[in-house]
Amino acid sequence: MSSTAQALTLDGHGVVYYREQEVPDAVSAHLIKRFSLSLDLESVVSIYNALQEEAFSHKITYREMLHRLCEALGPRLNGKESYVDSLIQRYSAAIVLDPDLKSLLSELRRRGVVVGMITNSINPAGTKLTWLESNGVAELFDIIVSSVDEGCQKPDPEIYWRFVRKTGIPPARTVFVGHDVKEVEGAKRAGMITVCLRCNSPEADYVVTKLGDVIGLSIWPKEKEVDG
Repeated sequence: MSSTAQALTLDGHGVVYYREQEVPDAVSAHLIKRFSLSLDLESVVSIYNALQEEAFSHKITYREMLHRLCEALGPRLNGKESYVDSLIQRYSAAIVLDPDLKSLLSELRRRGVVVGMITNSINPAGTKLTWLESNGVAELFDIIVSSVDEGCQKPDPEIYWRFVRKTGIPPARTVFVGHDVKEVEGAKRAGMITVCLRCNSPEADYVVTKLGDVIGLSIWPKEKEVDG
């Protein structure tokens, strides 16, 4: 790229971290066992995912999602919204960091690069920050942008521009790393430098097979830029 990058923003789940068990699967299996539901796992996960997508799309609130999920799963879940919420929060917080994350972000911050995350989530940025704090990396992130806070979600270019407005760094000098082709292409439409991690988009500027490879791209400053 012709411009040196000044900011890096990462997708959350699938890039910054992963989970050994997906939240819809873990919550659904727990509810089936705890309340002896007659529905099978596939059916409960399907209901959960459909309602979560409505929450992601801001058609319903997270609280409405909880209420409708309990209604859909039958009378044994009546009034159990707080319990279901506690399960979602417990399993959502069970993240495992990408093994290359700390070294990558530490080095880029040493060079003066602003680091952030753009995440589609039912959890606000503050909640995501507590997860990162629990894993000892919160100080490596300058900004977290969550779809639930912003009222828009990837791949809508607007959420990438929200990040840009918070940093004051133009899209052409901001790098987005994602593992979902549509989200990478959304960042491209927003004018960002794009990196596909373990995915392949013809619109991506770069494709890497592991997060640590991002540091080897020619777009980064060699050392911290100093205003003169």
